[in-house]
Amino acid sequence: MRLPKTPFIAVLAGVSIAGVVGASAATLGGLSSTGLGSDNTVIAACDSDGISIAYTTAYNATAQEYQVSAVNFTNVNALCNGKAASVSVRNGTTNLGTTNAGTITVTAGAFSITLASPVSATSANGVSLLISG
Repeated sequence: MRLPKTPFIAVLAGVSIAGVVGASAATLGGLSSTGLGSDNTVIAACDSDGISIAYTTAYNATAQEYQVSAVNFTNVNALCNGKAASVSVRNGTTNLGTTNAGTITVTAGAFSITLASPVSATSANGVSLLISG
C-alpha cells in the first residue's frame, strides 16, 4: 500500500517548524553593550528578556590608562531585587577580576557593581554576570 505524498509532507513540515520554535526559545536573554563591546548570555530566572550593560571608567594617571571601575546594568526586571550577584570582567577567556556584590538593589530597572579592583579598559572585552538566589 502506498501513502499519498501530501499528508507525509504536511507532517514533515509540522515537525520541522516545531524544531525551529523550540530552538528559538532557547535563545532568549543576553547582555548588550554600548561601551567596551562585551557580550554574554544571561540565564537568570528573575530576568529572561536581557540585561544591558555599560561601564564607569576613569583615567588613572599613575597607570597612564583608562580603567573600568564599575559595571552598570539596566533593563533589569524588578524580580532580581534582593538577589546575590557576581560580575567578572574578562579579556577573552582570561578573567581580569571578579566582584561579588552580595545582594543587589534594583532601582528603576538598574543596578551597579563597583569592582573590587579597577581593570584596564583596553584589556576588558567581556563581562559575565551571575544573579542567584
